Amino acid sequence: MQNSNYEVSILIPTYNRSHLIRNAIESSLMQTQKCEIIVCDHGSNDETKEICESYGEDIKYIRREEDYGIHFCELESILASKGKYIHFCFDDDWMHPEFISQCLSLMSNSVGVVYSDYKTVKLDSSKGEYLKWEKIKKYKYETLPSWRFIPFVISRVISPSRALVRREDALRCMYMSTNLMSDSYYNGVGPDWLITAYPIFHYPKSVYIENKLVSFGVHEKSITCDVINKNEVNSLNAFRSAYRGAKLYLLVSIFIKKIKLEKIATFIELSIRFIKKFLLKSNFKLKLKKHL
Repeated sequence: MQNSNYEVSILIPTYNRSHLIRNAIESSLMQTQKCEIIVCDHGSNDETKEICESYGEDIKYIRREEDYGIHFCELESILASKGKYIHFCFDDDWMHPEFISQCLSLMSNSVGVVYSDYKTVKLDSSKGEYLKWEKIKKYKYETLPSWRFIPFVISRVISPSRALVRREDALRCMYMSTNLMSDSYYNGVGPDWLITAYPIFHYPKSVYIENKLVSFGVHEKSITCDVINKNEVNSLNAFRSAYRGAKLYLLVSIFIKKIKLEKIATFIELSIRFIKKFLLKSNFKLKLKKHL
């Protein structure tokens, strides 16, 4: 039975991946650090529902009959979670059994994100033993000032499926509308970058684990592989522009905070109100004098 007091929530958004979803769920259940496990399914019409329900109370299964897209599927899973920290295990990814425990051990009040190296595994029709991991004798990691990670995160994406972040930070990123900075949208691309980039800009430290603790399944229908394999100019441009919009959104918001623009705007607004009241009062006095 799922415990509501788990410190970490593992979130698995899914859509029509019945042939892969077991790996993601089993990987989550195998964690040495016990976690709340939430599978959020928006509109699958394959066997995903039956597979998820077969786990009973070992997981929390949320289903919507209509597919609202990956962004809202991810958002709903976060809203349903109870943990202080969250990890996205996408339905074509899986983790080393000690991934969560290692990440959690390196978290602190000054650390915004802990993320590990990863490996890619080409998925095929054969039933590979994807969940077999070698025992790691020594963990190698670096705790560095977050500014050291900024050039890296600006030039590429640290996938949420290789990271542990605070739930409250992830929620901020999911509610940010990156389309305000760009006309492009591509399958929820953008907020996934924000989830791991935002903490790097807002906490003094970040941690990188050098061990490969996460596997990414490579297959034709993954969002990244799909856009690359299509090699369509419009799709590629939309994909890249969606990420550009997210980066602009974050950088502009940081600049606005740094120059205290909100306080300046508040001061201007209050000044206008004061002037307006003063003019109204002066005008009232003037009219009063005329009638006396």
